[in-house]
Amino acid sequence: MTTPSLSADTPRGRMYRLEPEGPMLLPSITTVAGMRAKDHLQGWYATMASKRALDMYAWLDRNPQRAAAEISRVSRDRWGTQKRIAAAAEEYTRGAADFGTLVHAACEDWARAGERPRREQVGERAAEMRAASGAFAAEQDMEGILDRAAVRLDGYAAFLDDFQPEFLEIEQTVVNHSVGYAGTTDAIVRIGNTVLSADIKTSKKVRGDYALQGVAVTRAEQLLDDDGTQRPMPEVTGAFVIHLPEKGGYAAVPLRTTDAEFEVFRSLRSAWGFVPEDCALDAAKDPKALLLSLLRAKGGLDQIA
Repeated sequence: MTTPSLSADTPRGRMYRLEPEGPMLLPSITTVAGMRAKDHLQGWYATMASKRALDMYAWLDRNPQRAAAEISRVSRDRWGTQKRIAAAAEEYTRGAADFGTLVHAACEDWARAGERPRREQVGERAAEMRAASGAFAAEQDMEGILDRAAVRLDGYAAFLDDFQPEFLEIEQTVVNHSVGYAGTTDAIVRIGNTVLSADIKTSKKVRGDYALQGVAVTRAEQLLDDDGTQRPMPEVTGAFVIHLPEKGGYAAVPLRTTDAEFEVFRSLRSAWGFVPEDCALDAAKDPKALLLSLLRAKGGLDQIA
């Protein structure tokens, strides 16, 4: 998947500029959608950390002759060991994201060239990713990665055969000036006489909150090219996910993109714009200064006689 040249990661999430070398102005669709609470992940983080800790115990059991030295090392570096255990979920997520990016890139190459990329081409993509961002740096079995990618591409081939999509835009950035966001959709396609936004997902399942990304694309106002050119947004009827699961095959999953979903997205955009650090004002030295500060913050200085 080509990283849009007008976007970059920032301390506040991924953001977009509207022209090359311009200032970062708009949060990405995924950044805004990510404002939604994910309390359900806390249990998963704990599970992944405990699994890594148990794996470390299992290693000691398999290597009793090295157990004493390893226990001594861990005791001397308790903080480093804690960090390693706590990083289990993050490392798993990063690996899954790298693999998903590789599959996206292969599907993008397929859409642009009109033919399935060869295995060696997918391998070249993986090597480019490793050189550019360190993806797959700890991966010992790249052939296994390519085997897994081939399964996903088999599923993508079946989708193309069954649905016969016409690709109107590939890896296209869209922008909504009124609400204030930008993002990139994997493809805008025509199926039959209907224009749709399509996103490829390699996750274990299709989550309902993908609809927030889908509705944001369908409600975009302009297409935004890498040189800053803005073009009219086509009339997009809806959004769907091309799900390519680990087991193979595919599922074309429509997403609900009504006013209700867009209102949730708009609320999340407002939440992203909230800067809590700005809400704690300078300490007041006396009652009068306290009152003045509060009134000034509320725009009510005209209430003071």
